[in-house]
Amino acid sequence: MPSNHIFDSIIQSLTARHRSLLVLLLLLLQVFGFSSDLPAAESASGSKLLAPGQLAPISSLTAINDIEHEFPVPGAWNMVFFWSLFCHSCIEEMPAVQARLADYGESGPKVFFVSLDTARMQKALINFCRLRDLKHNVLMERVASDSYEVADKWGVVMTPSVFIVDPEGKVAWSGQGPLDVEGFFAGYDAMVQPPASATECSEGH
Repeated sequence: MPSNHIFDSIIQSLTARHRSLLVLLLLLLQVFGFSSDLPAAESASGSKLLAPGQLAPISSLTAINDIEHEFPVPGAWNMVFFWSLFCHSCIEEMPAVQARLADYGESGPKVFFVSLDTARMQKALINFCRLRDLKHNVLMERVASDSYEVADKWGVVMTPSVFIVDPEGKVAWSGQGPLDVEGFFAGYDAMVQPPASATECSEGH
């Protein structure tokens, strides 16, 4: 990258008007940097993220322990987290997410953490999971040409991107960007709660 004194020389050789425009351009480039979470990332307003009601694509990826997993699991509630080691909010939210998932025990949803770092970061992912005591399935995304094999099918353009998939295989909730962990799990709890009428009927019998 050119040193600062080279930029100074270029600026001094320009007219006052051109110098002002160049300085403004450099400032804009510093302020509005592009996110490196994903290649060709789109803004949230142009997102193609799968929406509630859409069928979640059956996907298959290899976990960090080299076991292949197919998800979402039919007939069960699923949570799918697309994340990255380079996603600050993903890392910050991980302890709270793990704590809430632990509360469900064996009765909880099927959980899959899909790392967009791919198998090239397998050792780093293994070390991270060991240090954070992450016990859920951590899958490694695959790259096909210049696109992600699975994330693109789910409409993922940034991390974190999170999905709740119902037992019928349809997206019940989707979101991208920093996660309101407590609000997210409160919403999930409301989804899986049986309707009041069904509860009353079972109690009546």
